[in-house]
Amino acid sequence: MVEEKLLDELLSNKRNFVKLGIDVLSIVLGVGFALLARFEDSWLINAKKEYVFIYGSFFLMFYLFKRDGIKSWSFTNSLDVLNLMYTHTLTLVTTIVYMSSLGMSYSRATVLLTAVFSMVLQLGGRFVFRLNRTYTRPKKGEDDDKKRVIVYGAGEMGVNLIREAKINKEFQYNILGFVDDDPKKRGIYVNGVKVLGNIGELEEILERKRAKGLIIAISDIDKESIKNIVERCKKRNIKVKILPQVGVVLSSDKLSNQIRDVSIEDLLGREQILVNGDSIHKLIENRVVFVTGGAGSIGSELARQIAKHNPKKLITIDVNENDLYFLELELKRKYKNLNLQSEICNIREQDKLEILFKRYAPNLVFHAAAHKHVPLMEHNPEEAIKNNIFGTKNVSEMAIKYGVERFVLISTDKAVNPTNIMGATKRACELVVEEMNKRSETKFMAVRFGNVLGSNGSVIPIFKKLISEGKNLTLTHPDITRYFMTIPEAAQLVIEAGALGNGGELFILDMGAPIKIMDLAKTMIELSNAPVNIEIIGLRPGEKLYEELLYDVTKATKTDNNKIFITDIDRMNVDLEYHLEKLKAAVKNPKQDELKELMKKFVQTYREGSYEKGNQPISA
Repeated sequence: MVEEKLLDELLSNKRNFVKLGIDVLSIVLGVGFALLARFEDSWLINAKKEYVFIYGSFFLMFYLFKRDGIKSWSFTNSLDVLNLMYTHTLTLVTTIVYMSSLGMSYSRATVLLTAVFSMVLQLGGRFVFRLNRTYTRPKKGEDDDKKRVIVYGAGEMGVNLIREAKINKEFQYNILGFVDDDPKKRGIYVNGVKVLGNIGELEEILERKRAKGLIIAISDIDKESIKNIVERCKKRNIKVKILPQVGVVLSSDKLSNQIRDVSIEDLLGREQILVNGDSIHKLIENRVVFVTGGAGSIGSELARQIAKHNPKKLITIDVNENDLYFLELELKRKYKNLNLQSEICNIREQDKLEILFKRYAPNLVFHAAAHKHVPLMEHNPEEAIKNNIFGTKNVSEMAIKYGVERFVLISTDKAVNPTNIMGATKRACELVVEEMNKRSETKFMAVRFGNVLGSNGSVIPIFKKLISEGKNLTLTHPDITRYFMTIPEAAQLVIEAGALGNGGELFILDMGAPIKIMDLAKTMIELSNAPVNIEIIGLRPGEKLYEELLYDVTKATKTDNNKIFITDIDRMNVDLEYHLEKLKAAVKNPKQDELKELMKKFVQTYREGSYEKGNQPISA
């Protein structure tokens, strides 16, 4: 039985056995105090063994079911108090019903007082445990100078960190105190750790406490504040660590395991992206969703975001079996009830796509599969054409055939006046889905955005790899700039754009201000303290000095989200079938010059070659 299994679990630990004994004793004393309060001098005469046994038995049954005794009493909180109240309420009602059904004589007031006294005594026991844990000091020798740290933030995250520090023997840091900007917290003790002052006094506190590190434990800290703290600590050789922000912290893992170094992503200032969670949830909930390119940077993050909104089934599709498998393990670990299926499929293979569309009948398709690396595609234009253009055509045709409600193409800023074959093929993909939208009831739309931080092959992971190898960072030009956003915010905005679309839209995401790659490289070197330099190697084929703006604000339509716009670009009259047939024949015996000439006729804004061009509004 379940109760027997829980009882074994409870009694298997000596500490749990002691806690059980305290709670049982509290019941016995609670009955005694109740009888004494009710009957005063004659309480011994009115005491009934049957009553003690009945109340105690029911309480123990609910107690084990709620697992109250197995939880740590050292961190008893308001939820634990409510659980205990709930257990006693159940016991009280069940005892009265049971004794009434047997026709036993009893005092209802006595039963009620039993519940009250027993609960007060049990809460007292838990409070003693918590006080003991809170004010227990480390033993001599446990203070490690190398790990002496101050925690910035005495809020929920900081408090949870202190709690873990007290019970986790493997905790690596000796927390000396808090820094917090709330004047009401100054000088108070939080779980036995003092709030020493505010962030303005940081340097003095670090010096006075001989701290070697600082842990940022604030859930909504802005990028500029992080940058300021890092710069101030760097002058004193203080190592700065940080906890993930709200929504990223893994509740299933220890906080100490999630403390990490401050990264370049933490310092790239962008205001927090706000999305309409209700519209996203309404779009995803109870729907069958396909994500092509599911193992990639954007595809995998789309899958993570979709998994939060209770899809009927999520199908991730990719040819990269390793990363797809690891994504599956991650999602199943985080979302126990997620109906997830990973499928190995090349989007060039229409037969396999048909099998998948027929088997799952998806409602939504997020098409992220594509070849994206500019230099590689310059050298292999036929692969970009086959995968990006014809792969998109295959997936979109299956979407029409099997009645998909919405199809969202993931596009790129490199489709704006493209100077490389990759950008040209992605612009061609936009033309494909635009045409498909005219032919069917499926709502086709595309979403353009720029570089995402940390995506496979992007500049930041490349720089990190070079730094780890002790090699100089290579930069194509000292003035080169790019637009950036994080992978999670890009994925969230893509999904919301999918909810906003009525079919035929070309959405563009506000990427914020452009970032100078030279400044980014210098900051990464400073964060790592690596003895490396920066080498300028010149622009690569197809590479722009400045990425062009994604849209002309005078020709863009606002949406409900101020980070999502709809472009009002000139719709070009393109004979889609004619150009596709020409390309289909040419890729069978590929010649780079011929393929690029065909692409120039297909995508009229395509101009081959790298050039130093400033930002300007776009035509397409």
